[in-house]
Amino acid sequence: MIDADLHSLGREITAIAQRDPDRPAIITTDGSVMTFGQLDHDVDGVAASLAAAGLGHGDVVALLCRNRPEWMVTYEAALRAGVTLLPVNWHLEADDVQYVLEDSGAKALVAESVFSHQAQGAPDSLVLRIAIGGPIDGFDSWDDTLSSVSTPAPERPRGTQMIYTSGTTGRPKGVRHDPQPSSSAAAAGTAMVAMFGMDGDNGDSMLCTAPLYHSGPSRLCLEWPLGAGVTVVLMDRFDPRQALELITDNSVTHAFFVPTMFNRMLAVPDRDSFDVSTLRFVLHGAGPCTVATKQSMFEWFGPVIHEIYAASEGPGTWITPQEWLAHPGSVGRVDPERLRIRRDDRSAADVNEVGTVWFFSASKFRYHGDPEKTATTYDESGDWYTVGDRGHIDADGYLFLSGRTAECINSGGVNIYPARIDEALASAPGVIDGAAFGLPDDDLGEIVAAAIVISDGADSDAMIASTIDHCRETIGSQLTPKRVFIVNELPRSDAGKLYRSRLVQQFTGA
Repeated sequence: MIDADLHSLGREITAIAQRDPDRPAIITTDGSVMTFGQLDHDVDGVAASLAAAGLGHGDVVALLCRNRPEWMVTYEAALRAGVTLLPVNWHLEADDVQYVLEDSGAKALVAESVFSHQAQGAPDSLVLRIAIGGPIDGFDSWDDTLSSVSTPAPERPRGTQMIYTSGTTGRPKGVRHDPQPSSSAAAAGTAMVAMFGMDGDNGDSMLCTAPLYHSGPSRLCLEWPLGAGVTVVLMDRFDPRQALELITDNSVTHAFFVPTMFNRMLAVPDRDSFDVSTLRFVLHGAGPCTVATKQSMFEWFGPVIHEIYAASEGPGTWITPQEWLAHPGSVGRVDPERLRIRRDDRSAADVNEVGTVWFFSASKFRYHGDPEKTATTYDESGDWYTVGDRGHIDADGYLFLSGRTAECINSGGVNIYPARIDEALASAPGVIDGAAFGLPDDDLGEIVAAAIVISDGADSDAMIASTIDHCRETIGSQLTPKRVFIVNELPRSDAGKLYRSRLVQQFTGA
């Protein structure tokens, strides 16, 4: 279990390293192993470098890196040094990375060399730059960082994490939570470890499948398991066959997936040849999972699949396998003191009435640099907030979601807001008007689609191809529409307001 006193100083890993230094902490997909002894040593080295650079409470350290052991070293070093860690989505284009670094006021950047293009556009205000996995011009090497400072970092209250999530304006928005007492943070970690039934001394292991720049995987799959002495099997990117191989070869006991990963593993032709019997606890979240997909997973993995419904802004609900089998499609039983359904006028919705999901904010958060968005997210009391999800609560108190936010596209567990895509469509040569929207997809949950109005006489096939190319060049592949439709006009009001939901209705099944 996580010790509150050790947690306050970020020393759970140190205690394990002293007791059992050769215990595997992280196993990568190529079979390399980082022990708890090495992990603790490297964390101390990076933490000392952060402190030597003058970084302290409130200072932001940005991390642009794929899933690899150095990610965890930097994460834990930042928390141990008492600073704020900012994991950066490495799918972002260079200008968005620069925006995040400038908007957050980052003082340091730790970047993997494969992202040198994004990293070299970092602002001059950085006081420390560290390169992982190879050289980046103007950056200190990882090895030099580990050995350059001999004075340990001073013991400080444990740092925190800042997450950038997409905003309705299209630019990423920083989510900052008010600092929690170390005892409260440790209690949360202890509760999750107990719920997972994880025991590092018993040889348990956690398969981490999702990008660590998301807040959920970084805590659920890395920080809390390692703090409890559990070995983490770390995938640098998800591959369904490789995930099954890792479960089989490492006798994995715990794992985290998003629904898209379920679909892709179910599609592996010889999936029954892999041994998944060691799995005792599987958690999924980050997006809606169809009843059919989850039932198929239960038939395969057995009744070990739990689901979490939450957001970067805060926690939501949890549902056990037994509860879900009794209430298929639900995301968990609601505590009415922590989650409610309200009508548009914010009055309480009736049983089975669809409305907006509102959460009680036990730990206050704010959108960095956007007080207006923060204010509109909370209600008049300042205690309840919404991220715009819709759903209903049945007579037994179970929550069923009926859709994501009106604008948000949830593709493979990643929230994508269409405003940036709309801008790219509008700037594409030959496009008169355009709008992005989500279409249902069996694999990803939703895919990004777009409808465009083109110039008279333009070749439709050529316009679709050129528009996709233009989007890929301007906003990156993650935001680029997977399907593009030609329309005579977009559904807009006389005032020009776009009725995006009508596009979804028009092209569902198209």
